[in-house]
Amino acid sequence: MLLSFASVAFAAAGERAANVILFIGDGMGMEHVKAARCFKGAPLCFEDFPHFALVDTDCLDGLTDSAAGATAIATGTRVEYYTYGDRSSNQLPTVLEYFQAKGKRTGLVTTDYMTAATPAAFATHAMERDDSDQVALDYLATIKPNVLLGGGGHSLTVEDAAAAGFAVATNFAELAAIDPAATEYLSGQFGEGQMPYEYDGVGDFPHLREMTSVALSILEREPAGFFLMVEGANVDHAAHANDLPRMIPETLEFEAAVQVAWNWATNRNDTLILVTADHETGGLAVLSDQGPENDPEVEWATGGHTQTPVGCWAWGAGSERVGGSMANTNTYHVLRDASLLRTVGLGTQADENGHLALVWAAAPGDAFRVEYSDLLDPADWQPLGVATAATESVSIVDTNDWPQAQRFYRAVALP
Repeated sequence: MLLSFASVAFAAAGERAANVILFIGDGMGMEHVKAARCFKGAPLCFEDFPHFALVDTDCLDGLTDSAAGATAIATGTRVEYYTYGDRSSNQLPTVLEYFQAKGKRTGLVTTDYMTAATPAAFATHAMERDDSDQVALDYLATIKPNVLLGGGGHSLTVEDAAAAGFAVATNFAELAAIDPAATEYLSGQFGEGQMPYEYDGVGDFPHLREMTSVALSILEREPAGFFLMVEGANVDHAAHANDLPRMIPETLEFEAAVQVAWNWATNRNDTLILVTADHETGGLAVLSDQGPENDPEVEWATGGHTQTPVGCWAWGAGSERVGGSMANTNTYHVLRDASLLRTVGLGTQADENGHLALVWAAAPGDAFRVEYSDLLDPADWQPLGVATAATESVSIVDTNDWPQAQRFYRAVALP
């Protein structure tokens, strides 16, 4: 491909994320985080992440539910309320399937029952939220994530999971006894339905942080990396009941699960951690901080969902793509695109004819769309062509004469 430039500056890109970890606090609005912060007496760990955005939560009908809200995140497409896709045919590819196709292991963890709306949005082509039979079939036979940890029942049975080749755990002791090195597929089915609230005690079931740790120990054994979605579902359940004493411990347990993943990834440069919500529940407002270990004074506006924007906190490879205000559908692109670019441009060099060449690091076979812009603020990226890396780099040579003194180039990796 021949491009032209007089002088060049590289638009920086981040590291390539081999591992992508998504945390969804179901129903967790900014005020839910604030209430938990008041009780803890310190910011939640993910509030220290370097990148933050406010995210809208609309579906095609406006006010969303967990099925449509999670589908926007999982597929980059807004769908109708209570569905995972359009009503004629749901063949929307999910980000979990995208990473599977790249050879990565995948996992879903939740404190809801396993076939509930949020995890299902990532690994089903069922149409309706209540079609748990189809969700269970997709989990065990069609899409088959490597790790499924959550409440049992609702069409997902121990017998069916075992027949499909999954190791099965039904309590914390059985989960802790799992040998990650000998386990490729794991189904944790803890009770029947929604898992217990932290406030009430979880009994012999695992905490969310413990399920997250086990999931990581299995998924990390794939050299190509992994995708993991972890949902704190009981934040939403407590908020529907306007139950602050139960909502706050659920948010703090959700934070503890994030901390487990952050500790795991701290010394790595190949992992993206994203923390967000599918929607806000309860119309919560914190009125006053009553100090650590005390519930703040709050008021609730509703027992349902609202259209209040939620937060998105990002750390690691590709996290720089999060900022300002975002559509919920853009979360999908942040997750997917984090794995596309390995590094910044390597520099420039002259070819044998004296033409200046742009050089980007790449993996052999990676395809890139090359774009240019005469300005960076605001940028107006225009396509120039597509190049495929034959070695560990891709070089783009410009042989024409641009009138501009400076032009900016970038290489956008293609799926």
